[in-house]
Amino acid sequence: MENLNQFELAVLERVAVNHPSIREHIPFLKVINRENTGVGMYINFVYHNKPKGLKPIFPLDIALSTNDNVVIYPLKRGLGFEVAIMNGQIQFIEFITYDEFWDGSTQGFSFVPLI
Repeated sequence: MENLNQFELAVLERVAVNHPSIREHIPFLKVINRENTGVGMYINFVYHNKPKGLKPIFPLDIALSTNDNVVIYPLKRGLGFEVAIMNGQIQFIEFITYDEFWDGSTQGFSFVPLI
């Protein structure tokens, strides 16, 4: 298990702006693995030292995102993303390119609101 990196934390915090209950879960997340598909990536999580009183995220089963695109060089069209919530817990983040190969590099990322 690994700690979340700066990019993963930034995405979760960005989603938490509109879904604040996510923020309470972030400190207890560890990365199980990062699956690069070539045109996207899955970041799979497990909870570590989760307190018994941690309230579930509602709705219990939903995919959450923002109205943002992630800009990362050298991708021409950036990345889309969503955070999967299952049984009230954060399960994974899915990143997708728009038909571009992506090596998983996240250096110099930024968020740009979609119009």
